[in-house]
Amino acid sequence: MTVRRARSSPSGAALLVAIAAIAVLTSLAVDLAYQTQVRLRTAANARDELRASAQAHSAVTFSRLVLSFQAQIDQAMAVGQSLAAAAGGAQGGAATPAAALPRPQLWSLVQVDSALAHALFGEPEGEAPAPAMVRASSAATAPAAEEGAPAPAAAPAAGPPRDADGGFEARIEDEGQKINAQLDALGTSGLLGPQVEELLRLFCDARWDPLFDRTDADGQRTSRTDLLVNLKDWVDEDATGSVLTASFPGGNCAFVVPPNPFENGFSDENYPYDRGPDRYKTKNARMDSLAELYLVAGIGDAFMAAFQDQLTVYLPNAAALNVNSDDPRQQLLIASAMADQSAAAQASLLDPRFREAFHKALLAVRMGGLLAITPAQFQQLLSGLGVKIRSDQNLSSPKSPFTDRSVVFRIRARGASGDVTHETEAVVSFDPRLAVATDQAAPAATTSSTPFGRLIHWREE
Repeated sequence: MTVRRARSSPSGAALLVAIAAIAVLTSLAVDLAYQTQVRLRTAANARDELRASAQAHSAVTFSRLVLSFQAQIDQAMAVGQSLAAAAGGAQGGAATPAAALPRPQLWSLVQVDSALAHALFGEPEGEAPAPAMVRASSAATAPAAEEGAPAPAAAPAAGPPRDADGGFEARIEDEGQKINAQLDALGTSGLLGPQVEELLRLFCDARWDPLFDRTDADGQRTSRTDLLVNLKDWVDEDATGSVLTASFPGGNCAFVVPPNPFENGFSDENYPYDRGPDRYKTKNARMDSLAELYLVAGIGDAFMAAFQDQLTVYLPNAAALNVNSDDPRQQLLIASAMADQSAAAQASLLDPRFREAFHKALLAVRMGGLLAITPAQFQQLLSGLGVKIRSDQNLSSPKSPFTDRSVVFRIRARGASGDVTHETEAVVSFDPRLAVATDQAAPAATTSSTPFGRLIHWREE
C-alpha cells in the first residue's frame, strides 16, 4: 500500500508572519501615538503653567499700581487737611472743612482682574473681550458669618476671566484692619498696651476656653496671659523671660491694661521650647510671616483656624488699628475697646439688635466699605447708638491706638491658563520709614521701587 504525504503550503506561515508583523507595527504605532500625546500634553501644561504664573505676577503688579494711586490720594488729602487746619488756626481756630471730606478707598472700589486690564489697555488682537466678573472682593457685601465661626474668605465665584492666553484676578486685603500679633512696639509708644488689650478681647470670649484649657503633646498648658508673654518673648531682643507688670489686672480677661504691660523677669524664655522632641530657641527678632506663629508656644492648628484671618505680623511696630474694617467681628472688637469698661456698657454691645443696627449704620456711612471714616466718626456713630464711651481715650493724640489709614496690604493673586491655576500671595508696605530702592524677595517681573511699595512677603503655590 502506497502512503501519500501531504504537500506543505507556504501560505499558512506567511499569514502568521504577516499577523505578527501587523501586531508589532500596531503596538509601535499605538505607543508612538501615546508618547506623542503625553509629550504634547506635558508641553501644553508647561506652557499653561508659565502663562498662569505670568498672569498671577501681572495681577500683583496691577494691584501695586492701584495701591500706589491710593497712597497718592491719601498723601494729597493729608496735605490738604494740614493746610486747611493751618488756615483755620490762623483765623482763630475755625473748623476745618477738609477734615469732613470723605476719603475713597480706591483699592476697594477697583476690581483688579484681566477684564479691567483689557478695558484700560485694549484687547489683544484677534481675541474676544474678556468676560466680566461678579464682584466678591469685599466682606461688606458678603453675608455675615455665623457667630463664633471664622469669616468666609471672599473669592470670585466664577474664577479668573480667561482669554486665549489665560486671565488673572487679585483680591487686596488691608492688613491694618487686623490685630497685630507682633508685640514689639516700644513701651514709650503708648501702643503696646492697647495692642495687648485687642489681643485679649479677641481671645477672651468664653467659646474659646477649650483652646486654653487643654494640655498639648509636650505636656504644657498655655493660658491666655501665658500666650501674651510667649508672643512678647519671641520678638524681643533679650534672652530673659518677660512677665506681666504688677499693675496688670488679675485674671486672664480683665480689659484694663497698662500702657506698658511687660517687664523683664528672671526666667529663661526658651523654657517652653526645651521640652518637646524638636527643641529650638526663641527668634528674638520680628516675625517674617504669619506661618511663623506656629512656632510660638501655645499656638497650633486649632488656634490658627480660629484667629488666623484676624491676625497679622506685617505691620510696623508703631502701627495703630484701622477702624475701617469690613468684618463685623472686628467692628465689634473696636467698639468694645472704645466703649466704657463698665458691665452695663459692655453688655449693650452683646445685644444682637445693637450689632445689626451698628453694622448697618457703618455700611451706610462708609457706602458699603468704599469710603473711609476717622476714629472720631466711628466713636460718634457708637455714641449715637446709645453706647457710653470710655473717658481715658484721646483719639486725636499721636499715641491713639486707632487710625483711619493703613500702610500694609496683602495681595492674593490668581492666574489661570487652560486647566492650570497659579496662586501668589504678596504683602506690600508703604511705610515711609522703609527707604529701599528695590525689592529682593520677588522675581524681576514684580520688582519695583518705593512708589509702588516695598514687597515684604512673597509666596507662590
